Order: sequence, then C-alpha cells, then structure tokens
Amino acid sequence: MRKPLALLGLALSILHPSWLLGQLVEVQVVDADKGQAIEYAHVIADLPEGRELFVTNLQGKVSISSAAAVPVLITFVGYETRQDTLYPGIPKRIVLQRGDFELSDVVVTAQYLPTKAEESVMAVRIIDQETIENKGAVNLSQLLNDQLNIRLQTDGVLGTGMSMQGLSGQNVKILIDGVPMIGRLDGNIDLNQINLQDIERVEIVEGPVSVNYGSNALAGAINLITRKPKKKEWAASVRAFYESVGVYNVDGQLQVPLKGQQHLILSGGRNFFDGWSPEEHGQRDLQWNQKEQLFGRAAYQRKLGVWNLHYELRAFEELIKDKGDRRSAYSNYAFDNWFTTYRLDNQLRVDRDFNKTHRLEVMAAYNWFRRDNVQYNRDLVNVIQEINPDPTPHDTTFSSLFISRGTWSSTKEKSPWNYQLGYELSYETGGGKRIANGYQAIGDYALFGSLQWKPLESVTVQPGIRLSYNSAYTAQPVPSMHFSWTPNKTWQFRSSYARGFRAPTIKELHIEFIDANHNIVGNPNLQAEYAHHADASLEWKTQSRRGVHIVRIKPGVFFNQLDNMIELAQVEGSRFSYVNISEATTAGAQLEATYSIHPDFQFMAGASYLFQAYQLEQERATFESPEIRLGFEYWRPSKRFGFSMNYKYSGRTPQLTLPGNSVELASISDFHWLDISATQQLWKDRLTLTVGGRNLFDVQNLASTGVAGVHSGGGPVPMAWGRSIFTSLKWTL
Repeated sequence: MRKPLALLGLALSILHPSWLLGQLVEVQVVDADKGQAIEYAHVIADLPEGRELFVTNLQGKVSISSAAAVPVLITFVGYETRQDTLYPGIPKRIVLQRGDFELSDVVVTAQYLPTKAEESVMAVRIIDQETIENKGAVNLSQLLNDQLNIRLQTDGVLGTGMSMQGLSGQNVKILIDGVPMIGRLDGNIDLNQINLQDIERVEIVEGPVSVNYGSNALAGAINLITRKPKKKEWAASVRAFYESVGVYNVDGQLQVPLKGQQHLILSGGRNFFDGWSPEEHGQRDLQWNQKEQLFGRAAYQRKLGVWNLHYELRAFEELIKDKGDRRSAYSNYAFDNWFTTYRLDNQLRVDRDFNKTHRLEVMAAYNWFRRDNVQYNRDLVNVIQEINPDPTPHDTTFSSLFISRGTWSSTKEKSPWNYQLGYELSYETGGGKRIANGYQAIGDYALFGSLQWKPLESVTVQPGIRLSYNSAYTAQPVPSMHFSWTPNKTWQFRSSYARGFRAPTIKELHIEFIDANHNIVGNPNLQAEYAHHADASLEWKTQSRRGVHIVRIKPGVFFNQLDNMIELAQVEGSRFSYVNISEATTAGAQLEATYSIHPDFQFMAGASYLFQAYQLEQERATFESPEIRLGFEYWRPSKRFGFSMNYKYSGRTPQLTLPGNSVELASISDFHWLDISATQQLWKDRLTLTVGGRNLFDVQNLASTGVAGVHSGGGPVPMAWGRSIFTSLKWTL
C-alpha cells in the first residue's frame, strides 16, 4: 500500500507542484527492537533550497515542509545510519537498527574541509555548545579553567591570560572563525573579554600549527566557531544571568531569514560586574575592579549561485573602574583610573566547491583595538571627579591588523592523494604614548602548503611547510609532519612533529610604560623564537554491542624546545623588560579516560604531569607540576534535566624572574577548583533554567614565592573572587 501512495505523491509533486506547496511530512524515528521513539535523532534533509538539519522531539517526531520528493539521512548515536526519501503529504515511519555507530563531532581548525574529529590527522579537543551552556560559562576564561594542560593567570588590570603545555599565552593563537584576535597586553589576550554568547563550539589544537596560522601558534591554537544560521526561519532568544558576587548580564540573539538564500543574525548584550574584595565593605580599592562590557554582532550570509558569502561585524567595549583609596588618612581625595577597551572586528569570507573535488576559501579581515587609561581626581566629599591635569598617568594604546588568507584544497574522497595550497598576508600596526616613536608596524607574508597521503585506508601521512617573509626578522621555513594510523574501530595512533616561529611583537620591542606603578620597557635587540615540537597519543575505544556503554582511554606525551624564548622578567630593581632565554624546554605526559552510558551518563577523568626547564648562560632551573581532572555529566532526555560537575587540581605554577644575569624560578601555590551546575528545560524547551555553584573550594589568593606581577611588589597572587552561586534563564522564541 505504501508504494502506490509514494508513487502517487511523487507524480502529484511533478505534475501539480502548486497543489502541494508547503505541505508537511510528519516523520517518526523509532527503535527497530522495541519500537520506542528515538529522541534527538538527526534528520538531514536535502531540500530544494539547500540542506537542513532537523532534530526529533520527545515522541521521536519531526515535521518537514516541501513540495517535492526529499532525500533524507537519519543518524543517531548507537544506531546504523539510514537513507530514505520523503514525499509531500505522506507520513513516514523510519526504523533504525542498533549498531556500532556514534555521532561524531566535526572540526574545521587546520583542516582541508569540515572533518569528523576521529578522522582528523591532528588531535582536536572540542567543547560544544551544550557544555558551554551547562557550565554557565560567560567568557572563555570560565570555560577553560578545568582543561588539562591549560593554566590561567589573573591580573586586576590586564585581565586573565593563559599558558598551554607550559608555554605562555603569547605562543597560543586565539582565533574567531579562523581570524586571529589582536590587543595583547603583557603578551596575552584577556580571556574575560571573549564572550561566549554566540559561540557554537570551541576547538583546541595543542602543539604548533604554525604552518597553517603562522606566528603566535607555537603552543597551539584555540578557535572559537560562531553560530551560523541553519534553517530558513525566524528565531530569537533572550538570556539573563546573575552571579552572587555582583554579576548581572543580559544578552539576546535574533535570526532573520531574508529574500532568497540569505540570512541575517543580530546579537548583543551587556555584562556588568559590581566589583568584589575579600576585605570589609566600605573600602574603595577593590581587589576585583568594577567592570562593564557592551558587545554586539551582525552576521550576513548569502548564497550566490555556487558561491557562499559570509560577512561579519563584531563590536566590543569594556570599562574597568580602578578606584583608589584616600591619598592619606585625612585626605578627601582619591585617584581613580578608568581603563576603556574598544574592539572592532570585520571579516569577509567567500568559498565554493568545484565538482566535489576541490574547494576554494578566501578570507579578508580588518581588526581594530584601542585601550584608553584616564586618571580622575575624585572628591569623596562633594562627589565630584575631574581629569588629572598631569598627563603622565594618561595613556592611549591602539593597534590594528589587516589579514587576508586563502586556501585551495583537493578534497577527493576516494583518492589516496590530496593537498592544500594557501597564502596569508598580515600587516599589524601599533602605537600610542607608550610605544617608541608613537607608531610601529610589522608585516608578515607567507605561502604554505601540505600534502595528505593515504597509502592505506587506515594510514594518513601529512607533511607541510610554510615559507614567509617578515619585515622585521628573517623567518626560516617552518615544516611539519603529521601521522595517523587507525587499524580498526578500537585503536587510533597519532603523532606529530612541527617547527614553530614567532617574531617579537611591537610591544615586546618598543613599549615604554613607566609611571608610579609600572616600569616596563621594550627590548629592540630581541631575537625571534624558534621551536621544535613533538607529540604522540594512542586512543583505545570500545563499546557494547548495542552502543550504550562507550569507554575511551587516551594516553599521550609531548615535548617542546624553544630557542630564544621571550619572557617579561624583572631585570633590575623594579624594572621589567622582555628578554631572550637561550633555551626553554617543556615536556609532559597525560592520560584521559571517559565512560559513557548513553544517553544519560558520562564520567571523565584525566591526569597530566608537566616538566619545565629554563637556561641562561650557565644557570639552569627546572620545575615539575601535576594536574588532575574529574568530571561527571548527567542528562535525562525524558525529564529534560541535566547535571554536571567539574573538578581540577592544579599543581604549583612557575614564575620566572631574572635579577641580574641569573635565572630564578619562583612559584605560585597549588589549588583545587570545583564547579557544579544543573539545567532544566521547561515549556516545550522554550525556557532553559541553569543554576550552579562556582569555585566551591573558595579559592581567592594564592601564595607566591616571588613577585606577584608587574603591578605589585610581591605577596599573594589573586586567582579568583571566591565562592559564588549563579543562575541563568534563557527564553527561546
């Protein structure tokens, strides 16, 4: 009976398409053994206007509108993938057989084209949107604080920086949709300024990706992938967030379908933090300064024949109010410093496929950054403030980056040979009162390429090389070699070797920042950094016959050797400067394990051990530090309820100082960190309520055996603002 109906539906769609315009097809996906509905199955439909993804509801159903026959692909973890065809007006019941199959994350960082994570020749760690929302993470700092081999450092004015595999933040490339961020302070991008409101997932590649992304990528890259429109329909959401230490956030997003194959996404929000200090109330000089952030994004996407076009504009403004105490016990005046940061990022991207065998991608971006420091003389009695007439404490720093990047990739599925050729043009400027001569610029122009060879279906070999010209330094060729072997569904082995190159930045060369609280000078005699990196990992995976129980165990090792490593160090008295260390080595081992009981439970455990060594002339210092991570996630689809817990133990963190000509390695004490959260979806998934606790071990200040940073003369190092609870309510229209 079904076959005649299907033929009738097909005939009507061909002869009289206007009769069936907009008709819905109800699809239900069920388990072959028990006949139970399968929730959250993926139904990928090849509609006339393009491919769209649909997700089944609690009854395993989804409705798809079309005036013609529609090929569909149905997938769900633990089940075999099935292909079928839908016809207008005819309901469809699709039965899935259980098997050794699971949904795979797709990665794009340093790939020829979007690739399944397990098929990538490089290991890529993925933090998806569900994890971001369940953790209640507002910014990148809160998202990364429980990741192995990543350490965070905080500063009351400069924000939160990071290190990866023992290498400092200036060696980690942070990108948004493949475009590098600018505005590094003390070598780091402030992770608190990277909001996650419109981020779909975060991809982390450990180890040099200098062939693909050039300078600042010796330790690895963190690529934030923004949300893209997936359906031609209106969509909107609004979220409010509160944290007990005085955080009040609100943001929203609107997706607008335009005429033809065009989409527009508008988003924006405001984050406000009222400041916090462990001292008694009434003190003006807070350890964590008051902060306000305003941000917005406009993304336009259009399909022009075989070309895909994407333009994006992002704007950001942050105001930090650093309030000072009374100048003396009997004074009615105080100095307040206001730090205002502006970011404006533009990106234009076009791409197209050529006969499913080649792909062209071209990107051009212009990013602009500015940071103002204005000091006010505050009258505490009459509540009046005036700009300090002394110009010394005032400062404006600015930088800009123009970058264009293009790749031509071979993407033949059945061929043992594929390749990628590309170019990258980068021109960065920087200036301000605290930059020598007020303005400096550096250009970097490169050609790169790689070859992907599969001598066997289970083996992938990918050599690559980057040739570049740097306007300030002679850049050596940067080669890489990646290897992957997957003999079966249980085992996978990966190994990589890569060289890295990083030219000193404008600030490292030319900064002159000297006032009552700072004494930082650049070093025009710095040499460029060069690195050797090697890593290897083995992954073992097994799952039960029905795909319900999945176990993964992944041991790995890594090694980094940096020549001429650049560090900000104390060189004489209170003066800090950037110096080259003749040799720096980091090495480590890690073990990660996950156990999943689909779809409800996932247990995670991991441990790593880091070794670091630094040498200058005849002096050598070594340091060792462990990490432990434990995690648990629970999701009950029928109740729309989830719970997560993330714990991390971070061993001592090294601090490098160079008094005179010798290396001294101090340290910051170890600490324990614990976050928990629970999520409940309500009102047909339109409301999402998340509550949780952050920093439940109440970590605040960490003991230090050395100086605490360029803004103080020693003592405890601030790590966090103490224990807090938070709640988030998201309304999706």
